[in-house]
Order: sequence, then structure tokens, then C-alpha cells
Amino acid sequence: MTNRFVIILLVGTIPLLLGACLPTVTPAEPVEPVVETAAEHIQKGNTYYSQGHYNEAIGEYTRAIELDPQYAAAYYYRGWAHVTNRAYGRAISDFTEVIELDPTLAEAYYGRGWVHTREAQWDCEEYNYMFMLFESQGNLFRAYRGRGWYYVKQAQWELAVVPDLAEVMDQEPDLAEAYCNRGFAHAKKGQWDVAIANYDEAIALDPGLDRSRFNRDWASSMKAQWDLAIADYSKVIELVSGNGLPAADAENPSTQQEEWDLAIADYNKAIGVSNDPALVQKAEEAIAFIEELRQDIVR
Repeated sequence: MTNRFVIILLVGTIPLLLGACLPTVTPAEPVEPVVETAAEHIQKGNTYYSQGHYNEAIGEYTRAIELDPQYAAAYYYRGWAHVTNRAYGRAISDFTEVIELDPTLAEAYYGRGWVHTREAQWDCEEYNYMFMLFESQGNLFRAYRGRGWYYVKQAQWELAVVPDLAEVMDQEPDLAEAYCNRGFAHAKKGQWDVAIANYDEAIALDPGLDRSRFNRDWASSMKAQWDLAIADYSKVIELVSGNGLPAADAENPSTQQEEWDLAIADYNKAIGVSNDPALVQKAEEAIAFIEELRQDIVR
């Protein structure tokens, strides 16, 4: 009986002794949840963008949009990041979203006009494919007779926009560049008229030349894309200058000569408002090129 009592006493005492040896634990303070903000992700995205890590930047901008779908800056910056990845369709979608959220943001029209202009030009794949056809089918070159197609893909007709996309993302739209780029779009649209006329003449002589995507329908669709660029740069000019512009007459589309007149007018306007000698020189050379093209077509 005595032994049993001693055992019970020891068993009851051990927890007390252990408790006295263990350190006293203070209850932890409740952990506050980490609150993400769209602005923080925008900042991280811009850091990635400046470092050339465009996919990571897109991820941060996307997270900002998930946190705040009405955050126009997130769509705007993501649009430029898509441009650097040549994901032009996604870039246009993002710039369009910005415009829907804030129709007065000239930068968004500037960005979308830039992308429309890129999309409306020949890319390397199309250029190389055309010459593959020339090599494989000797008579096909007659479908591109004259200098119309040469002018359409003319390499010297580069954009006037700042070529460094890492800087253009935060650049305020420049009125002179907007005029210069709209002039570029008008001139290119007029050149497609030359190309289509050359093609029509060749097909009339030999209907068998009409093949692949290098046909009249394709040329007409390329010409039509310049209207999108013209519309966006017109909006930039309106917002930056504060002057409204007359609406285009859809029932009476402009002729080739009228497009070139509009191009020259825009280039002259760019010369008048620009303080950049390089841009002025570019505009002067463009006017001279258009006049040379006119004379060449008349001959």
C-alpha cells in the first residue's frame, strides 16, 4: 500500500518538475496578412521592364490587373511589354483597354498607333516568302512589275518614333512625331495603291499570275490597316494640340494623290513644330521621296 502511494506521488510530481525546467513561452502576436497592392506590382513590373526581363514584367502587370481591373496604368505598361515581345495583338488589346478606361490618354493612342503601324508593314517572313516564290516560279515577278511593290516595302521608310522601347514606354507623345508618323501612314497607304495598280495590270495580261497570299485581296487588306494607324495618330494630335479634327468621309475614300497630299501636309506640319533637327531632316527627305515617287508613277 505504501509502495503504491509512493508511485502515485512520483508520477504526479514529474510533470511539475518538467514544467519548472521548461522555458516560459509567451503567446505569439497574431500575424498580419500580407496585403498586395496593384501599385507595388506596377513598380516591380517597371523594374523588370527596365532590366529587359519582359516576361517577368508582364507577370507583375497582370497581377496588378487581377488586384484592380480598372487600373489603366497596368494595361498601358503591359501593352508596351507585349510590344517588346512582338506580341502585337495582345499589345493592341491592352492599349484599347486603356483607351476604354481613359479616352483622354494620348499615350495609349500613341502606343496603339505604333503597333498598328508595325502590323501594317511587311515582315521578314512575307518578304522572304515572296522571293522564294520568285525563285521557284520564274514568271511570277511580272505580278510585281513596275516599282510599286518596291516602294511598299522600301526599307528607308522607318518610323519617326523613338526606337528605344525601354524609354518610349514613359515618353509623353510629341506633336511633331505624331504628325510625322501620320504622314508616314498616309504615304504608305498611297503606295499600296501603286502596288495594287501594278498587280491589276499584270493580272490582266496573265490571269495565271494570281496566286498565294500575294494577290489583290491581300494587298487591299494591307492598305486598309493603315487607316487604323492614321486614326490613332489623329487622336494623339487632337489631344496634344487641343484642336479637334474633321471626321473622315467613309463614303468618299481618298485617292492615291490625296493620300500623298495629306502625307506632305503632315510632314510640313512636323517641320513647323519640331525642335529636333533629325526629325526635320527625316520629314524633308520624306517629302522629297513622295515627289520623286509621283514623278516616277506619271512617267
